Amino acid sequence: MSSPGRHTASVGVVLRVWHKETAAGGRTVLDMGRGNASACYRELGAELRQRREVAGLTGDDIGRVTGWHRSKVSRVELGHAEISVVDAIHYLAACKVFATEAKDILDLCRDAERKLGYWVAAHGEWLADSFSSLIYHEATADRWVGYEPMVVPGLLQTRGYARAWMERTPTLSGEAIDAAVRRRGDRQQVLHRPTPGWFTFFVHEQALRLQVGNRAIMHEQLLKVVLMAALPHVSLRVLPASAGERGLFGGSFQLFEYRDHNPLVYFSSAWNGVFLEDRDFVADYRRLLPDLASVALDEGESRAFTAELADALDRRSLRRDAGIYELEEEQL
Repeated sequence: MSSPGRHTASVGVVLRVWHKETAAGGRTVLDMGRGNASACYRELGAELRQRREVAGLTGDDIGRVTGWHRSKVSRVELGHAEISVVDAIHYLAACKVFATEAKDILDLCRDAERKLGYWVAAHGEWLADSFSSLIYHEATADRWVGYEPMVVPGLLQTRGYARAWMERTPTLSGEAIDAAVRRRGDRQQVLHRPTPGWFTFFVHEQALRLQVGNRAIMHEQLLKVVLMAALPHVSLRVLPASAGERGLFGGSFQLFEYRDHNPLVYFSSAWNGVFLEDRDFVADYRRLLPDLASVALDEGESRAFTAELADALDRRSLRRDAGIYELEEEQL
């Protein structure tokens, strides 16, 4: 098996490769179907459907303007139809979307139409357009598995933690940070849907110990991780530092799996994101899952460990405050 680290060099673009996935990896992997809708066309279809809904139109309305059968409109919006740029223009025209508003969608359609095996878009996780891509694929996944060696995963972050993490980048304006924090909060709604998917968080101990912001922020953050891990569809698995090198598996990644479509692997950095659907790349990461599970603490141990970290942090804060009060009393 190739090392995941060799794939992270491509971070710098958003990349989707849409070969069919047939490999099965790990004992808990869902039995995935051989869906024909690529990630690129699924997202394109979702963008088009959103424009239709904003315009207050039905699929039949689009069909009457474009001359398409109702089934074609449905297949386009589900990503099952490989449409041309001309078709996309006709669809958008029916929605009264002007050319200046359609540029990103048409660029996406051009990339899909070329069938080069990948889709490149030069923007990253903190920017609104690509982050909406992450939200889309995350929200439609039946199973989500993430590995994070350095920081608390974004889906579990408090607003205070997220803000402190982003403020370390001096080039971000206050307005950009405010927007990014709101966006991260919106993204977390995926964990609270009426019928959520299954989420497994593999988090290294050092990510839970790294102080981001002050002690109060970290205490709140650790408590949130414990509370979220108690949800029936959320599994927290902590990789202990005592595992040494066996507990390190390269950079962070997220795996999205679908019942009716091919799985995706996502990498992220401050400004860039990469989606991969190539079956060999995905198979590498799916084969990592049993290795991660074999090293990690079980769910009960992971919750207890995180709760103990929060309690220890709180006790240190109380001791620090007590020292200040004792000094004041001595001075009096």
